[in-house]
Amino acid sequence: MRSAIKKYNTNYKKKVDVHRDGYLPRLAPKENIQCGGCGAFYHRRRWTLTAPMGIAIRVHTHPIFCPACEKIKQHAACGELHLSGVGKAERGEVLRVLRNEEERAREKNPLGRIMRIEADGEHWKVETTTEKLAQRLGRSLHKARGGRVSYKWSHNNKFVRVIWRNESQPEVRAK
Repeated sequence: MRSAIKKYNTNYKKKVDVHRDGYLPRLAPKENIQCGGCGAFYHRRRWTLTAPMGIAIRVHTHPIFCPACEKIKQHAACGELHLSGVGKAERGEVLRVLRNEEERAREKNPLGRIMRIEADGEHWKVETTTEKLAQRLGRSLHKARGGRVSYKWSHNNKFVRVIWRNESQPEVRAK
């Protein structure tokens, strides 16, 4: 008589943290590095905006760029924020909200930046270097201007599309 051993297929299970950002260095450099694009410093396996203690001049003479500057050069966005219903009167305010939130986010993570803002009438597309920044920008717009925000994550959670709709702006329908 055979024993009834039930085998389970575990291929469907999601593997957590298998994706690694390809723009981050695999091995930590032995010396301090300063980004040639934005001026951020790499010290003790972290990117910071402030210089490490005792360093006041440029650290490297040949151009080395941080992962955020590399993503900007290669147009490799990790997050998108789609804005709809932005009227002409509120464009300046929405842009200020986005830039202020980016500045606050860079204090915590200097690799999170807005790559590009494309405006096409009332519809905007904002590309970011990190998925967390796109999520944060959508949340700050929702808090400041109201409206509806929705998040759509990719399969491996390394790309997010945030959609914000302004509910106070009446939509114009074509006849």
